[in-house]
Amino acid sequence: MRVTAESHLDHGLSPECVAWILGEFADRTAFFIVTLELPPELEPDGLVSALYGPLAGDEPVPEAEVTYACRGARTAPSRLVARPSRPTRVVTVIAGPDGPDGAMTLYTSYGGPCAPREPGDPQLQGNEAGLAESRAFWALHALAL
Repeated sequence: MRVTAESHLDHGLSPECVAWILGEFADRTAFFIVTLELPPELEPDGLVSALYGPLAGDEPVPEAEVTYACRGARTAPSRLVARPSRPTRVVTVIAGPDGPDGAMTLYTSYGGPCAPREPGDPQLQGNEAGLAESRAFWALHALAL
């Protein structure tokens, strides 16, 4: 598995965590999403989860606490809450074949459980079922500012 310039790895993963992920999933040959706990010998070094809501073990995030803003290069706003990110040993890994050679590529990895794409994600356009799932999930969840 490889990391490319398009790999989205700005979620606080240490180089050691990325190296472990690359080794752990080196034999994969098809798209996958996996959420797992880091092994005890690997220090997460600042790995955090920004997710709040039922999937993270919380109550639903009420709209009264939410603000909306675009994160990074995204053009659609995210549902945000003024709470701190939380340390975690849980990491979600998303990878699959990419490029003309179809080599396995680490698309992204981040701390915390796997959450569906946000409603404004361009990849949900034309996918009514995916968009409905996204809207239902993000009505109850938010990301830390």
